[in-house]
Amino acid sequence: MGMRPAAARRRFESIDAEDIMQLFTDNPALRSQLESQVDFMTAFTSKAVDTVRQLSELNMKLARQTTEAAIYSSRELLNCSDPAQMAQLAMKQLQPANERWRNYQQQLMNVLAGAQADFANTTQRIPAAARSASAAADDMVRRSGAADSASLAAGWPAGDQPPGAPH
Repeated sequence: MGMRPAAARRRFESIDAEDIMQLFTDNPALRSQLESQVDFMTAFTSKAVDTVRQLSELNMKLARQTTEAAIYSSRELLNCSDPAQMAQLAMKQLQPANERWRNYQQQLMNVLAGAQADFANTTQRIPAAARSASAAADDMVRRSGAADSASLAAGWPAGDQPPGAPH
């Protein structure tokens, strides 16, 4: 049977920071689980930040190249006096612009494919974290069962402890 609501509330309200720290130091499975989660999130965040950095560099490179090409084209067009020559110059600029976009798309696909592979490698850590979580849960159930058995042996209802008893 579960705890009565009042007993559960009393038990929850009596938990303080020392109890929580004690729980971490006394429970290696829980500590391992939390460390696994922190390691996973650190690796995942690191990969995400690296991908954003690569995308930013790629976008800045494209913006710089496009701006330089626009300035160069504008100067050539301003120096042109014949309308037919202007059309030829404008058409001549289409090929380099297409090459820039094609190159950008290829590099973008490479960055995204690399990010996908990195994220896939990082998420391979999830099964280990799940095993760690399972071990932590099993340990907590075992400890809870032992504490309830001790409380029952002392004549207290399961989940309750006598006043002044350690948590």
